[in-house]
Amino acid sequence: LAQAAPVASVVVRRKMGGSQASSVRSEADEELGIQDDIFPWFHMVQWCAEDAKANCVFRWDLPRIQEVVALLAEDPDTFCMRCPDELPAGSGFSLEDDTAFIEWAAALLEWSPALRQVRFRLVPARMKEFTFWSRYFAGLR
Repeated sequence: LAQAAPVASVVVRRKMGGSQASSVRSEADEELGIQDDIFPWFHMVQWCAEDAKANCVFRWDLPRIQEVVALLAEDPDTFCMRCPDELPAGSGFSLEDDTAFIEWAAALLEWSPALRQVRFRLVPARMKEFTFWSRYFAGLR
């Protein structure tokens, strides 16, 4: 996933009401290539790119990112092979309610029926919930 990180950008949006704001936001997002509304992808890619070398420019290709991410959880054996290690102890990983990881996990489960099936087959039979997600996010990074 770190291969396909976005160029960071900031946009200041004017305050408007109702559908006019949504329309303007959608047009601006599409025109400028803003990914912040594509949860959790933009945020996960930013997180994965935190350790990238300075002076790098990444191309945002959401279909390719999703394709690569889907490969992590094709089946339980593939998951165990592609996500063999947990995140390091000092990584800040947590499944507490106040962290992004739990929100990303919920969104990913909604996005991927294959991930739901792999998690169902591995947790708790072969690993704990925390271990599953730590390995998954380490695989992403």
